[in-house]
Amino acid sequence: MNKAEALSGAVFAAIGGFMLLHALKLAYIVDDIPGPGFLPRWIAAGLIATGSVLVLKALRPKDTEPTAWPGAAGWLRVILVLAALGLAFVALTTLGFLVTTTLFVGVVIFGLGVRSKVMLATVPLLAAIVLYVVFAVCLSVPLPKGVLEGFAFI
Repeated sequence: MNKAEALSGAVFAAIGGFMLLHALKLAYIVDDIPGPGFLPRWIAAGLIATGSVLVLKALRPKDTEPTAWPGAAGWLRVILVLAALGLAFVALTTLGFLVTTTLFVGVVIFGLGVRSKVMLATVPLLAAIVLYVVFAVCLSVPLPKGVLEGFAFI
């Protein structure tokens, strides 16, 4: 049995269960369109399913060596991503969606080991633009403009 996979699967399933309990309090369909409980229920179901698969996979006997817990470098990456996420939430209204998302994606991919200057310059910007087009343009979700408030394309 791989204890790391079993524990992480159980944590994912528990988080999904917690989300599902709270998502069930929200309306699933409102006026024939998906309501505020639609997406949280599906995400919760995905977390429960993923966690369950991890637990079942970990309980199967294996001939291979179990996955080891991350070392110091791995935990630093986890902390970096969580810190970047926290700072992104704080900076979102001030800097705006495009700037914050570009910086966040850049920090995350750098933290995951990408060192190519081309990748670090293009991927975060393209990711932010694609996300902005999907949510702000296609889905009409109001996103904070922040420092780019006066620009016509925003």
